[in-house]
Amino acid sequence: MFNSEAELLASIQATAKSLNKILTDYKATQKSLEKLENTKSLERQDYLADAVEMLRKVDLARMGCGEKQKEIDAALSERLRALRANAHHNLITGLTKLMDKPEQLKILSDTPLVIYMHPLTLEVNFEQSKCQFTYAHEPLATTSLEPSEIISVHAAQLDYFRSIRIDSSRFWEICRLAYDMVLLKNGQPAQTHVNIVELLPALSWIWPNQGNKKLSPFPRFLLAYQLQKLRADKMLQNHNFRLDLGTATGGSTKNKANVLYVPLGGTDGQYYLSICFRQV
Repeated sequence: MFNSEAELLASIQATAKSLNKILTDYKATQKSLEKLENTKSLERQDYLADAVEMLRKVDLARMGCGEKQKEIDAALSERLRALRANAHHNLITGLTKLMDKPEQLKILSDTPLVIYMHPLTLEVNFEQSKCQFTYAHEPLATTSLEPSEIISVHAAQLDYFRSIRIDSSRFWEICRLAYDMVLLKNGQPAQTHVNIVELLPALSWIWPNQGNKKLSPFPRFLLAYQLQKLRADKMLQNHNFRLDLGTATGGSTKNKANVLYVPLGGTDGQYYLSICFRQV
């Protein structure tokens, strides 16, 4: 029994919310199952993955469909595993055949499938039938699962890199200028560590045009690439100054907008929070 009308009303409202949640889940499950209406739909990984997920959110036993729910769940799960394995095989085989240097293809993860295609990373989403190229954890371009399209987009991205990058000696000067502009803006003394992403607006103003439209906003991946190349070219120290990068640790990496991931070669890398030109 309820001790007051307030307790009764609270219980009624709580029950109504619970029923609404159950009905909402049932409706969503119904819609996901209705998409599987023909043989062709059973070949769609996105439909199957959605149906399996929704089936596991509801209890159809209360509707007398408990055993049928288990059977359908098992059948769809097995079909989904088979489709994923086949798609995984076809993708890797196709890329290996089409790449000029297949030895540069390296599987970093199977679930989800992540492939290193020098110098980019390809993140594969079978359920959504798409892939995304990234560099330094920054998104670049999206493609289908078709190996020929992936190879084409990969080549286009490399051409884009070549069109906007500059040599390390020139980058040193431009990065130093951008750093000084940030110090002036902030009213900070020389050799002060500043947040590395503060350089991006300044770089967008002073980056060489090279026939391209102005890089605004300045691509985060390009700053990461140029810093990685500067290190590879052994030019972190120049003109009696050394470029120091402050490592991002602990909580500072939670907000990825405030830090920059810089590859260290191959598939390794490090998040950095600050930058400084220090006299040596």
